[in-house]
Amino acid sequence: TKIMLGFQTESMQQEFSSTQKYGVMIGDMPYFDITTGLDGKGNVKATKANGNGKRWKTAGFFGRLNYDYMGRYLAEINMRYDGSSRFRRGSRWQWSPSFSLGWNIAQEKFWESLTDIANTLKLRVSYGELGNQNTTAWYPTYRDMILKSSNGTWLQDNQKPNTAEPGDLVSNSLTWEKVRTWDVGFDYGFFNNRLTGSFDYYIRYTDGMVGPAPELPSTLGTSAPKTNNCNLRTNGWELSIGWRDRLNSGLGYSATFTLSDAKTIVTSYPSNATNTIGLNKYVEGREIGEIWGLQTIGIAKSEEEMQAHLSSLPKGGQEAIGSKWSAGDIMYRDLNGDGKISKGASTLDDHGDLKVIGNSTPRYFFGIDLNADWKGFDVRLFFQGVMKRDYWGKDNFCGYLFGARGDKDMWHARGLVEYQDYFRAQAIGIDGHELPANLDAYYPRPVFKEGAKNQETQSRYL
Repeated sequence: TKIMLGFQTESMQQEFSSTQKYGVMIGDMPYFDITTGLDGKGNVKATKANGNGKRWKTAGFFGRLNYDYMGRYLAEINMRYDGSSRFRRGSRWQWSPSFSLGWNIAQEKFWESLTDIANTLKLRVSYGELGNQNTTAWYPTYRDMILKSSNGTWLQDNQKPNTAEPGDLVSNSLTWEKVRTWDVGFDYGFFNNRLTGSFDYYIRYTDGMVGPAPELPSTLGTSAPKTNNCNLRTNGWELSIGWRDRLNSGLGYSATFTLSDAKTIVTSYPSNATNTIGLNKYVEGREIGEIWGLQTIGIAKSEEEMQAHLSSLPKGGQEAIGSKWSAGDIMYRDLNGDGKISKGASTLDDHGDLKVIGNSTPRYFFGIDLNADWKGFDVRLFFQGVMKRDYWGKDNFCGYLFGARGDKDMWHARGLVEYQDYFRAQAIGIDGHELPANLDAYYPRPVFKEGAKNQETQSRYL
């Protein structure tokens, strides 16, 4: 039996300062005493100085009770009591208990005949709680005042005055995010523990994750404060297998492979009362990272094909997402059978023809670790990666993906050969720079002032 008691404290402090003056006279000598204070047009520019400091502190008390009976029966109990300066009194401290139980079957007498083959076979179960205080800003429960130098829109003594404005609303009850984890697993070792590995299955509950509060009337004039209002449940597993040995020549080597996966469900999130769906939206009862989009049929190769597609949608065609549909445009599938292509209200109850086409959460993390050593020399190779992840960007992402397209008044074109694979009903170009017709194109036709109708979130370009 072992008992441990301890105390831990941590302090984080950041300080920042900067000064700015215009008119560097010598490029590689940016010193204040040899600058003019004038901008490139000869206008006098005021010297600016900025600075700030931030800090937080934590303190924690912890204890551990460990019991080991002949390496056969194992038990451990941990207890933590942590506080953070980021939170107000009454919300500053929290308890974090945990325990684990283990049974090493390979140490039982009935296993003795198998010890030459299986040296270790340990069953484990554990439960633990942890707290996360890195929830938002440095001072999340205190409303700050934003000071700005020479920022006023009126003049006082021919100078713009300094201004101050209050920050966003805060919640004075904000506290730790709590993570509770149940885990069951086993460890094994064969052939004098040259072959080893483990497997774990866990369920993790995140309680009180910090997120935006429910929307308040716009007459408030500011955004709602963040609160501990989101709960998650994660189901996942982890496995590892490794081999380690040393040859008679003195060469030692080892290889280890790891693989893990997990899914997270939103179990409670009142801030999205309408269950609005979309990129980076939390919807109660749905999986984190869902990508909702339209199902792509393909690119219309002719006017006749596009008109036939629109005729199959007698209740509005594809007008809800764009107009002037022609050869080279995307044809979307009517999933709800209402005779038109639309996104409905983009909510869980009314999502029109939207469906879950992917998930942005990385899946199946793997790692390969290779080691070798010989007479004081060693080498290691380590590989890691993700086997599956769906991605759909936003903002300027479409310009980079589609290469040549029209959007509002801009023509986006990227200088890669691959981007020439866009729809062309006939050959184009002059003076030996022709591009042939391309009816089986990867990209739709470029359009002008017709919005992003071909760049809707969709299955084709996920």
